[in-house]
Amino acid sequence: MDSPGQVRIQLLSVLSAKDRAKVLASAKRRAYEPGDVVVREGDPGSHLYFVIAGRAKVEQAGPGWVGRLEPGDFFGELALIEEHGRTATVTAEDDLECLIIPAWEFRALLKEHPELAFELLHALIARIHRREHHPR
Repeated sequence: MDSPGQVRIQLLSVLSAKDRAKVLASAKRRAYEPGDVVVREGDPGSHLYFVIAGRAKVEQAGPGWVGRLEPGDFFGELALIEEHGRTATVTAEDDLECLIIPAWEFRALLKEHPELAFELLHALIARIHRREHHPR
């Protein structure tokens, strides 16, 4: 299990316990109330988010509802990898708590731990599969 609150963050599971604790210790905690927009489609991306409590909905301008995020999920990686605006709007559905990692730290983490890139790829493929085969 990962701290805080013992939420398992699958993306970080490939790291040693020491490295995982280091990443989580440097992350900032942020709380959102129901209806708060966490990130807005098109805005610049500067952080990676890990959901540690609550749920959030993911929507895009064209298709509308895209998915739901729950504890252990992450978002914001595409804007950091491709260095473009956010691809979706994420809105808190209930009390939401996230850990936030700055872009520069996320990129450094990927360079230092290339095994994270494989885990990230696996997670992105799983998202695409869910959207294509199990919409809503």
